[in-house]
Amino acid sequence: MSATEIKLYDFFRKDLKLDDARAKIFTEILYESIEKNADNNNSHFKSVLQSDLQKMELQLRTEIKDTKTDMIKWFFAFFVTLVLMILGLYATILLK
Repeated sequence: MSATEIKLYDFFRKDLKLDDARAKIFTEILYESIEKNADNNNSHFKSVLQSDLQKMELQLRTEIKDTKTDMIKWFFAFFVTLVLMILGLYATILLK
């Protein structure tokens, strides 16, 4: 028995004037009920948290994909610009 169960047992036995057996049974039933309720709440919150994390992961994957596409576009634009600059320099040198 934990300290909380012992306090409940003493409360039921002394203040509610239950005999030892009934106080012990009532304490065990109450404690098991609380544990079961806590387990149900935990499983509910775990499922909600897991679904939220899955949604967030999907959003992050989409954003990363979009960012990757944008970066490739910018790299191509800079590459074309640099090629044009180099060709312009060659043209000015050759046309003199």
